[in-house]
Amino acid sequence: MTGSPGTWLFGMSPFVLAGFLLWRFPRSRQFRPGPLVTYVVVMSLLIWGALAVVAYLASARVVLREVPLILWFTISCRLAWEIWSQYVNRLGHGWCRWARFRRQTGRPVPCLVRLIPAGRASLTALVFLPVSVGVVATHRCKLADGQDPMSVFNLPYEHLRIPTRDGLMLDGWFIPENKPSDRTIVICHGAGANKGNFVWFLGPLAHSGYNVLFFDFRAHGSSDGRTTTYGIRERADVIAAVDWLKANRPHESRVVVGLGSSQGSMALALAAAEDARIDAVVLDSPFVSPRDLLRDNTRLLPMLGPLFADGMLALVSLLTGTSFFAVSAEQAVAAIGARPVLVIHGDGDFVMPRSHAERLYDAATGPRDIWFGPGPHSNIITQAPHEYADRMFGFLRQHLPRGEP
Repeated sequence: MTGSPGTWLFGMSPFVLAGFLLWRFPRSRQFRPGPLVTYVVVMSLLIWGALAVVAYLASARVVLREVPLILWFTISCRLAWEIWSQYVNRLGHGWCRWARFRRQTGRPVPCLVRLIPAGRASLTALVFLPVSVGVVATHRCKLADGQDPMSVFNLPYEHLRIPTRDGLMLDGWFIPENKPSDRTIVICHGAGANKGNFVWFLGPLAHSGYNVLFFDFRAHGSSDGRTTTYGIRERADVIAAVDWLKANRPHESRVVVGLGSSQGSMALALAAAEDARIDAVVLDSPFVSPRDLLRDNTRLLPMLGPLFADGMLALVSLLTGTSFFAVSAEQAVAAIGARPVLVIHGDGDFVMPRSHAERLYDAATGPRDIWFGPGPHSNIITQAPHEYADRMFGFLRQHLPRGEP
């Protein structure tokens, strides 16, 4: 997966863009090493500082090797912007000169000429900006764990390396229950997070009769990979975690429960539809599909909103080599069948519309429940930890009683 179209584009882009710029625009051939070195040093320090701030807010650690990677991307963007601005500025250049000549000679200028600056800005907003956002959204930088079960809850844990079926290695933790248990909860974190950010889930979940397994999705935390697809490819990571449990902790994983948040809920739903070894799912702050979510968030733009949403999805599909159109958690939940499904949504969640949780609840055909708890996106458990645990374990006790998977 490290060889996705977006990854190859990222790796080669500075060479390709610089070569094209030097070829097409001779004025750019004035190479001065002093300013270039200054630019690299200053940008590296700024990138490190920004990462340090984000890491502090997320209780994580900066990974130094990310600094040159982000610098590489920054240089690519700078070169791309230079090429783009040169070409966009040329658009309508002849018409602008013609308009200036008419003004100088006292003749009227057609109104359409005045729209050229707006047209240039619109092209930038509709083409250059979405491409930049699409690359950033699907190829994220990584932060390492700044906390673990021992440092936060004084709970012993085992550090894991989990192989996926498509050749990546995921980083994980296994936290055994204080009394022997044949049940394990698999925690699936959200986009841009890692298992260290989600260690707080362990507080209300520990000592409840379940072992707990955390892992970093691909392209997150300490796991391999650079491309994220918001649950689509990540379904393979959930299945890999179940594979590891069944192979290495069979007595502790007779029953496997998945708890996914945001991106993790999409990955979990898709994995559970394919893998009957996942006995129950808890979908926290879920969304139905990338297309439905993006269209809902752009619905205030009539006609243009759906076009923008589909254009962005087509772009990220191209960048990742993965279709963002042919996936639906709604269909996946329906395919889960008789297995229990609990849906959780925060009453302060402005990221995921409430209707997505309701649609997933309606799609479940087996035992199901839905809870609209207090708190923002993916943070219901931090706002009401005891109620969260009571709701979840009450649901599991009812539908996964002891002695039955």
